[in-house]
Order: sequence, then structure tokens, then C-alpha cells
Amino acid sequence: MFFFKFIILLAISFIIETLFAKTAFAWGPGVHTVTVLTTLNNAAQLLPSIAGIITSFPREFLYGCLAADFFIGKGKMKKERHPHNWEGGFNFLNEAGNDREASFSYGFLSHLAADVVAHNFFVPSLITSYPTGRKMGHLYWELKADYLIGPYYTKIAGYVLSMEHQECDELLNQITGKIKNGLKVKKRFFTRSVKFSDYCYSTHDFFFAGKVIRWQAFHDYLIFMVDLSCRLVRDILRHPGSSTCLSYDPMGRESLLVRNKGLLSRRFNSHRPIQKFTVNKELLKL
Repeated sequence: MFFFKFIILLAISFIIETLFAKTAFAWGPGVHTVTVLTTLNNAAQLLPSIAGIITSFPREFLYGCLAADFFIGKGKMKKERHPHNWEGGFNFLNEAGNDREASFSYGFLSHLAADVVAHNFFVPSLITSYPTGRKMGHLYWELKADYLIGPYYTKIAGYVLSMEHQECDELLNQITGKIKNGLKVKKRFFTRSVKFSDYCYSTHDFFFAGKVIRWQAFHDYLIFMVDLSCRLVRDILRHPGSSTCLSYDPMGRESLLVRNKGLLSRRFNSHRPIQKFTVNKELLKL
């Protein structure tokens, strides 16, 4: 049974990552939902004007955070073709015509801030440190993280994605230059993937039953990384023009390159030290 589950997860990971790029996601919808709810719960720590907007439109705030992952395959796109970068995130904010759209935009920026942690530190470290992670790739760790966070948060994400967001979707179309049906297809695919994840986690424990909880070191590391992600989200919403995380690539391209070079080197030299992706002190101080 264990082998059967492993083969199915491997097949799903391979298909998604082959079709849509190895940097398709960073944190999954469950973790991103945690960062949003934590931020709303601590809104008093944010810039007052921003706190007022996102607490008035919390649904749009969460939707904006989730919508950043509509652009599956962004890892292989040229920068100007997708908004999953700081320039794209601030374009949403600059074009927001009201507080509802502004809340969506702050959600998008919050997603990017959280992805700084996932793409530059969390995933690269785990892929290079755990043999299983090297075989399964990026998606493996996203699924693991969302599973341990709990199905409740993935369920919330799926519920919000299924709601109507006409104004926010129009802003998405405006910024990305996508035709309406093109965005609908991307949104539908992502929404269904979230619902599928929720089904697996909460109905059958299909992928990880009986083995993930034993990974105490991974569990502790996940808690640390999610907390750091929440701190970066808080910082971007306190200092949107000068946040420390603005100096990091939300896609983590440099870390990805270093990781791939390290894995290639270790194939030819098994005694080569494992590459460490240590969190910089400036981020730990946030």
C-alpha cells in the first residue's frame, strides 16, 4: 500500500511539474490562507490605512493572495509575461480603483512576501537535504506543508476561490492583458487542484497517512518557516515601499540555480557538503 501511494504521488508530481514548470508553486493554498488569517488577526500591527482596507474586505484580501498562483508555469515565462514579481504586484496596487481592489492587491503582495521564504529557503533546503524530496521535487513539499498545516485552511481557500470576484478578476485581466476566457481557464484549473488537495487530505489521508507526523524535524522547520512568512507579510504591509523582502526574488531563481548546481555536483561527488540555504539575519529580525 505504501508503495502504491508513493507511485501515485510521484506520477502526479511528475505530470504537473512537467506540464507547468518546476517552480509552479511555492507555498500551497493552505499555508497562504494561514498567513492571511494571521495577518488579519494582527491587523493592529500594520500600517493603519492598509489595516483598514484589508479588514473591510477580508475576502478580497485572501482571494488576492490565492490568485497569484493562477499563473501556473510562471517559472518558465519571461518576467514581463506574468505578474508574479514585485513589479507586477505593485501594478495591481497602482491600478486599484477602490478599496475592494486595493485589498485584493495587498493580498497579491502578501503572497509574494510569503513566497520569498518558500522559494529562497524552505523548498531549496528540503530538496537538497532529504533524498525523497530530491526525487519528488517542489510539489512534494508543498503538499507535505499543506497536509501538516491542516485541511481546514485548504477548505477555506477552496471556498473563497469558488465565490464570485468580478471586480478583482477584471483587475487581473487589465494587468495581465489576458482575454477573459484565458483567465477563467487558469482560475478553474487552480481551483480544481485546490479542491482535489482538500479531498485527498480530509477524506482519505491518501498521500501521507501514517508517515508524515514522524518527521518531527520537518514539522518544526515548517512551523519556523510559516512564522517567518507571516512576519514578512506583516513587514510588506507595514512598509510597502521599503520592506526588507523587496530585495529578494519571490520566484527564488538564484536559489533554484544554486540548488540545481549543488544537486548536480553531488551526483558526481557524494562527499560534497549539502548546500545550506540559511535565512539571512535581516529577515530574522523582522
